[in-house]
Amino acid sequence: MPELPEVESVLRALTDLDPSFPGRRVREVRILRPSAVDGPVEQFVKELTGAVFHEILRHGKYLFFRFTAHCATSSRWMVLHLRMTGRLFLVQANHAVQRHTRFYLLLEDELALRFDDPRAFGRVWLVDSPKEVTGRLGPDALAIGHDGFLRQLAQQNRQLKLLLLDQSFVAGIGNIYADELLFRAGLHPLRVSGSLNHNERERLFSSMHEVLTQAVQAKGANIDGVFEAGSFPVAVYKRNGQPCRNCSSMIHKERIAGRGTHYCPACQPAV
Repeated sequence: MPELPEVESVLRALTDLDPSFPGRRVREVRILRPSAVDGPVEQFVKELTGAVFHEILRHGKYLFFRFTAHCATSSRWMVLHLRMTGRLFLVQANHAVQRHTRFYLLLEDELALRFDDPRAFGRVWLVDSPKEVTGRLGPDALAIGHDGFLRQLAQQNRQLKLLLLDQSFVAGIGNIYADELLFRAGLHPLRVSGSLNHNERERLFSSMHEVLTQAVQAKGANIDGVFEAGSFPVAVYKRNGQPCRNCSSMIHKERIAGRGTHYCPACQPAV
């Protein structure tokens, strides 16, 4: 599932184009799977046809596209969540539609923004404010500062793996990076956050920031070929039964609240 680094990579790919996606006008909207749109499909098509996009932002795993509709003076937002297998492509307008294409926007300069999603869990919304969709999310995991993170942490007393997956705590971390940052911090996934001492809380924050920053630079992680552009080298995720790169102990896997969790029992003692 694309997590914060993968979604950030999509944002940068769209904004680093020359000319970039922001500033382009939508000539036509084609919906191939109406269930991908949360809300009236007719309104989605009507508002985006002729609209001009101005910027793309991200919070957690969500992308926000701000646009001005045709003959409108106020901005609206297209909010997109890739969910498990969603992908965005900027292609030539005459590029063949693929089997799993759910919708696409035909743009100026004979380009198209295409959304493919094999599992069909991805969703898109049209709203006045992104908070209509993301209002319950916590601070972005990459944007939150040291003091803010420690304040958030002090209000919790939960198992670390479950806490990191809770998007109302910090937004953007999923199964891959929860395992990776806990390994980097040397903390067992079943440790309770309230049991952490000062140094362990500091390690948790610094490891989160380091892992996410490095993963963004690597364009995410390529797990089972789902996010092909990514080159982030995972240390524990899906490496169960293989030797730890730090100590050569075998990586373990167990299910915590139904989620596969990978860790090194030597580097991450239960204590």
